[in-house]
Amino acid sequence: MPLDLSDILVVGVSSRALFDLEEENEIFTKEGISGYRKYQQEH
Repeated sequence: MPLDLSDILVVGVSSRALFDLEEENEIFTKEGISGYRKYQQEH
């Protein structure tokens, strides 16, 4: 039976709303997943 959410406030928050991820997104866009992984491991 599905959960009835009619009386419950549900809030969704993305990580981009909480953190400035512009630099990380630029790295991912330019270098792909391997460049992004390398950046994450170094930082």
